[in-house]
Amino acid sequence: MKMKTPLFCRKLLPVLLFAASSVIYNTSAIGADDPSLFGDGIFNKFGLDLGYAGRTHRWAVYTYGAGTSSSPFTALDVSGSGLVDGDVALAGVYSRLSVTGSGLVTGDRYEQTTSSEVRSGSGVIGGTRFSSTSINSSLNGGITSLRNVSTTAAGLTPTSGSPTTLNLSGNTSRSFDNTPFSGKYVMRLTDLVMGGNSTLTLNGVSGSAFVINVSNNFNLSSSARIVLTGGLTASDVLFNVTGGNTNFSLGGNAIFNGTLLAYNSVSGGTQRTLTIGGNASVTGQVIANKVVVNGNGSIKKPKKMSKGKGDEEDDDDDGGGHH
Repeated sequence: MKMKTPLFCRKLLPVLLFAASSVIYNTSAIGADDPSLFGDGIFNKFGLDLGYAGRTHRWAVYTYGAGTSSSPFTALDVSGSGLVDGDVALAGVYSRLSVTGSGLVTGDRYEQTTSSEVRSGSGVIGGTRFSSTSINSSLNGGITSLRNVSTTAAGLTPTSGSPTTLNLSGNTSRSFDNTPFSGKYVMRLTDLVMGGNSTLTLNGVSGSAFVINVSNNFNLSSSARIVLTGGLTASDVLFNVTGGNTNFSLGGNAIFNGTLLAYNSVSGGTQRTLTIGGNASVTGQVIANKVVVNGNGSIKKPKKMSKGKGDEEDDDDDGGGHH
C-alpha cells in the first residue's frame, strides 16, 4: 500500500495494518491518565480544567458534534493523506469516524455507544475501539468541562498591553513572553489571521500559561507558524475560539502548537468545522464539533509532561514539527 505518510508513521505502518485487520471492540472502560502527574499550565495557572476532554486523558482530537439515529454526524473525517497520530474521542451521540483515501488514524478511539466508523480505500484505523455506558458518561462529562473552560477563559482579563487583534503576513514576526507576568498571559483577540511566512512565538517555562481568546476569525495559511519556546508545551497554551460563524482553518504549510478549543456557544448554530489541510500540521490537541483532516494535514498527540520532571513521552517534538 502506497501512502504519503511521515517517516515515523511508515515505521508504525505494519503494526497499524495488523491492528486494522483485527480491531477489538472493547466495551470495558480503562483508567485515564492520572492528572496529578502532569503540570498543565492552563490548569495550574488559571484553573481551567478540561477534565476528560483534555486534562485527565491525552487526546489528539476530541470531537463533540452530534447527529441522530437517522442522520449520523461525521465528527472526524480523515481523507487524502491526512494523519491523526494519537487517541481520538467521539463524544457526541450518533457521531461518526470516517477514514478514506490514504487517511491514517494511529491511536485508540473512545466513542459513544451510538457512534459508528466507516473506512474505504487504503485508509487505516489503528488501535482499539472503546465504547461502553461508562465511557458515554466520561465523554459527556468532557463536553461539560470544555464548555466551562471556554466560558471561563473568555471572561479572563487581558494582560496589560496585549493586542486586540493579530493579522500577520509578509514574514512578520511577533513574540510574547509570560515571564514578566508571573507566568500568566491572556489575550482577547477579535481575529488571529496569519499567512505569508509569519511567525507568532510564545515564550515561557514549562507549566506557565497563555490563554488566547479569539472571537471571530482564526486562520493560519502560507507557512505561518505558532512556535512555543522556553519549555512551553501544548498543554500550557490554550487558543479559545468562540462565536458561531468563525473562519476556522489551517492550510498551506502552516504549523500550529498548542491546545485549540472551539466551543460553539450559539444556540441552534451550525456545528463548526475545523479543517486542517494542505501540508498544515498540529502538535497538540484540537477540540471542535467536527474536525476534517485532508490533503497532507496532520495532528500529532501532545506530549506527556511529568510535573516537575520534564519527562516527555514524545521526544521528537521540536516545538514546530511538521511531517
